[in-house]
Amino acid sequence: MSQALTLTSPNPAKNLTIPPAPTDDRALRWFGFIVLIVAFGGFGGWAATARIDSAAVAPGLVTVESYRKTVQHLEGGIVREILVRDGDTVKEDDVLLQMDGTQASAQLGIAKVQYFAAQALESRLLAERNQAETIAIPAELKAEESDPRVREAIQAEQQTFITRRTTLKGETTLLRQRIDQLQEQARGLDALAKSKQERITSYTNEANDFRQLAKQGFSDKLRQRELERAASELEGERAQHLSDVSRAKLQIGEAELQILQLQKRFQSDVAEQLREVQTKLFDLRERMRALQDTVARTTVRAPASGTVVSMAVHTVGAVLSPGTPILEIVPQGEQLVVEAHVQVTDIDKVLPGLKADVRFSAFHSRTTPVLEGRVLNVSADRLVDRATNMPYYLARIQVPDTELQKLKERGLELLPGMPAEVIIKTGERTFLQYLLQPALDSAARSFREK
Repeated sequence: MSQALTLTSPNPAKNLTIPPAPTDDRALRWFGFIVLIVAFGGFGGWAATARIDSAAVAPGLVTVESYRKTVQHLEGGIVREILVRDGDTVKEDDVLLQMDGTQASAQLGIAKVQYFAAQALESRLLAERNQAETIAIPAELKAEESDPRVREAIQAEQQTFITRRTTLKGETTLLRQRIDQLQEQARGLDALAKSKQERITSYTNEANDFRQLAKQGFSDKLRQRELERAASELEGERAQHLSDVSRAKLQIGEAELQILQLQKRFQSDVAEQLREVQTKLFDLRERMRALQDTVARTTVRAPASGTVVSMAVHTVGAVLSPGTPILEIVPQGEQLVVEAHVQVTDIDKVLPGLKADVRFSAFHSRTTPVLEGRVLNVSADRLVDRATNMPYYLARIQVPDTELQKLKERGLELLPGMPAEVIIKTGERTFLQYLLQPALDSAARSFREK
């Protein structure tokens, strides 16, 4: 390349610089263009083909798979004894609290007495229905005879059984005695009627003989008429006897009907009382079962093995409202999962089965490995965070035991309640799509605007 020529003079202000002659730099410019084309073309090609993982980032929290167990009391009441405190380790069915059960126990005692009294009544009615000589006491009732109230109820029903049975038997006996008397009377009247029938036959035959003699002139008709008159009188008496026999038989039928009606009324009354007492027994049995559950619930037990947290009762004598949470138990030995709050804008890409990277911010980030998990499930509808009032979808991430072992090898223990950062891998996109997608979305929205 030519250089510029400078002409000097004694006066520096009058120095003259002659510019170099122009040269051809087209090759240089072409070289520059080629470099730019190669650079941008290579970058564009890489951007269009390079695959980069896309992901949804969500904050999370470690929890047990079956969640915390909240302990409540259905009826509420007065706290009589507190046996645990925050941080205590309990086993399933351990006693946590003891509620006052005075009222429930008293109600159960009353219901039991009513139940056993009704059972004694049922036993008496069954004996009356079956026309048994004695009452068969059930084994359940016999087992409670040591209770004076139950023993008194049994004795009262036995006395009632004897009284009612004696009364029924007495009324039946009177009616049967009357039947016997009427039968004896009917037999006597029937015998009289037969005797008079024989006399009537004799008088009639004798009168016929005198009638034949009178026709032959050997006798007058006076004796004939006397015999006929006597036979007629006997016939009237015989008819009266037969009428009395019929009346006696009718009275016998009425007495027998009275016996049947008496027994029917008695059995009908027994059947009605039996239906009522059996209904009462069913109701009392259900009431006793409910009261037994109430008494059993006065002893508050652990629903699962774990650690006591969030203890809400600390005072003996405190009054609990029905359903008030008393404490929570964090189960031990159960699978830990991470619950992630996924933004509503990312939910279309988050599906069960997707892989996820989990970082636990409670541990040192440089020495703690990133664990790989998998999305177990996603909530069907969005939820709202009570603290921030922000909507989110709940995704549960399962971290396999093989991944958790990496923490144990470093002496780290994962505990429920620890914070976590979850990166859910939702797919792949090119770098060019990352660059162009915001512009394309903005353009699509602008074209839809009026």
